Amino acid sequence: MTIWIDAQLSPLIAAWMTETLGVNAVAVRDLGLRDAEDFEIFTAAKTAGDVVVMTKDSDFVNLLQQHDAPPQVLWLTCGNTSNVRLKQILAETFGEARAKLQSGEVLVEISAAPPTKKPSPTSDDESSA
Repeated sequence: MTIWIDAQLSPLIAAWMTETLGVNAVAVRDLGLRDAEDFEIFTAAKTAGDVVVMTKDSDFVNLLQQHDAPPQVLWLTCGNTSNVRLKQILAETFGEARAKLQSGEVLVEISAAPPTKKPSPTSDDESSA
């Protein structure tokens, strides 16, 4: 499985996914598809074979409904977020998402897990004046 990182996501995510999550990931810009329309990316992924398009764009969901898989789509519905937060979300959720993709699911959604909160100080932790 190769994951194509759609243009609205940082291409740095591809290298991070390869190094950290152990999956072959490549940014669409590195495939010469940076300015391509969604349908062109979808068609290229279909032709390439074992490709998953990772995107925030619901147009790929519509393309799946109209044209069937392949490719599979990993749909990020976590909204606008920093690369640091996106990496955190992927680190927490990608194992399950990968299992679903490997079992043949054509559309796998990853939404934002709530950020981990630091415990708030209690009155016992505060020094008295």
